[in-house]
Amino acid sequence: MENVLLKLETEFYFLTGIYLEGVIGLFLGLILFSSVLFLLKFEKRKDPIFSNIDVSNEIGDEKIAKINLSRSLLEMDQNEEAIRLLNEVLESSPNEEEKSLVQSLLSKAEI
Repeated sequence: MENVLLKLETEFYFLTGIYLEGVIGLFLGLILFSSVLFLLKFEKRKDPIFSNIDVSNEIGDEKIAKINLSRSLLEMDQNEEAIRLLNEVLESSPNEEEKSLVQSLLSKAEI
C-alpha cells in the first residue's frame, strides 16, 4: 500500500508540480483531478431555437412526390397502389408536364 501511495504521489507531482503527502494528499489529488475532468466535460447548455419555419417547403410539391412514389411502386410491382396515387394526382389539377408523366406511368402500370 505504501508503494502505491508513493507512486501516486510522485506521478501527481510530475503532472501538477504540487507535492501532496499521504492519504490527505491522495484525497485532495482525487478532488482536484475530478474537478478538472468535470470542467473539461462541462458544456454550456444552449436553449433550443424555436422558429416558425414551414417544413412543407422542404418536402416539395405533393403531386411530384406522389408521381415519384408511384414510379417506385411500379418498380416494385405494386401497380394497384401506384395507379391509386396517379389518379389522385390527376384529380388535383396537375399542369401539362405532370399530366404527361402521369399518363406515361399509367400506361406502364396497366401493361
